[in-house]
Amino acid sequence: MPESPKPARAPRKPTTPEEFPTTSPFPSGDYSYTLEIVMAMQLSMGKLVEAVDGLKADAREQRDKLGEVAKDVHAAKVAFRVVAGTFAAAAAFLGWLVKLYVDYHKH
Repeated sequence: MPESPKPARAPRKPTTPEEFPTTSPFPSGDYSYTLEIVMAMQLSMGKLVEAVDGLKADAREQRDKLGEVAKDVHAAKVAFRVVAGTFAAAAAFLGWLVKLYVDYHKH
């Protein structure tokens, strides 16, 4: 079912306001509110800087602790390798001794 065409609107005439708002071309000279806002922003920035400094210190402490853990893990790996190497050398030596004993008593 085709839509029926809508009637065209009449164009609006531009309107001009009767009275324009009047503003003072110069500031009043009372900057107490602006000063209050600026001081509040300065206080907020100070708190923000303090919080960021605290976070930096915490990150530095965690980095140092992580470095210590990495050193401990490295030391444990080295100790394990030394123990495993010593055990392997002792097992090889004992195997050699057993072979010598078996070969000597074989004849």
